[in-house]
Amino acid sequence: MGAPITQDDLDIVRDCERALLTGAVRGDRLSAGLLLHPEYREFGKSGRVWDKESVLDLMEDTSELVQIRAEDLETVPLGDDVVLVTYDSVTPQARAHRSSLWVRESGRWQVRFHQGTAVPAA
Repeated sequence: MGAPITQDDLDIVRDCERALLTGAVRGDRLSAGLLLHPEYREFGKSGRVWDKESVLDLMEDTSELVQIRAEDLETVPLGDDVVLVTYDSVTPQARAHRSSLWVRESGRWQVRFHQGTAVPAA
């Protein structure tokens, strides 16, 4: 069994999730790569399935265009060493519901799974 989740853990995961939305982290393959689990998988709002390398390539290519805001971000412990993050991502072009599953391995938090679901325009 892992360690119980503390408020400090929830704050760290929240900060890490927000960091992945910034151009500074997205444009730095090493920094972004440290936050993504080796077996990272994403179901994008487009329906495309991403792995760690493909999402790092995308982040690197589009980091200068990033204008992503997280609204209503919540963190929920799901068990020892596992946190669910949910929020809406908002860009000038679109809004999406987002969820990320973060795991703590070897003392470090990494996102293991992420999903985006497009929100239809009003």
